[in-house]
Amino acid sequence: MTHVFNDRYKVNLILAVLFILGIGASLYMIYSLPSNLRLADGYQPEFSGIYITIGITFLLGALTLTFAMRDKKEVIIYRDRIVDKADLEREAAEQAGRTTISLETVRNGLRTAKNEKDSMQAGLQAACKQLEAGQGAIYRVVESEGKRFVELRGGYALNIGESTVIRYEFGEGLIGQCAVSGRTLTIDEIPDGYITIISGLGGASPRYLLIVPAKQQDQVVGVMEIASFTSFSEDQRKFAEEAVQLIAEKISSKA
Repeated sequence: MTHVFNDRYKVNLILAVLFILGIGASLYMIYSLPSNLRLADGYQPEFSGIYITIGITFLLGALTLTFAMRDKKEVIIYRDRIVDKADLEREAAEQAGRTTISLETVRNGLRTAKNEKDSMQAGLQAACKQLEAGQGAIYRVVESEGKRFVELRGGYALNIGESTVIRYEFGEGLIGQCAVSGRTLTIDEIPDGYITIISGLGGASPRYLLIVPAKQQDQVVGVMEIASFTSFSEDQRKFAEEAVQLIAEKISSKA
């Protein structure tokens, strides 16, 4: 019983029901009075029950309104606290991203690479691990028969064979669009089945995609694609852009 009265919502509900019942009882008692009674005759004992019922009814109504207004303020304050907590959690997550990701791991991976393919693969893997990505791919710009393509040169958790050739013409698909525009693309809410990551535990589809161009002297020489199960923060996006630039500088020095 004590638990019920500790719940403000239940208390308000009970008071509201009693308020409505009190109004009904008051009306019933008024219409049940003998027809020969008149207020002009002065105070009559028969009116005592009516006076008491009406008084209790209005008291319940006043209590209901009082508790309702108090609960309204508490709901508003509680909502503000929820919003504040969400803001704090988001800021904490962004702060954690700033303190944990580092370009030094990408530099270390590139430092040990022996050729262009190794450089692209090592840089991609280091970037994906720093971003805790589910999947990644890196492409190199190539020319064939007077056309420019972006061709897959390395992957992270990709489900393809080593001899598989994947290439996109400039402007074709998201990879080709990134190569043409030279701008980073951020895709939220990837449709189910667009990308599937398969492991020994089963398969799952990431929801977010980051596609970053690699440039040398403002010319696109490659594209890095990273898929994740969580959205990319601004710091993570900047990290990916700086990481792919290091890769571009490394493959340029080996050309």
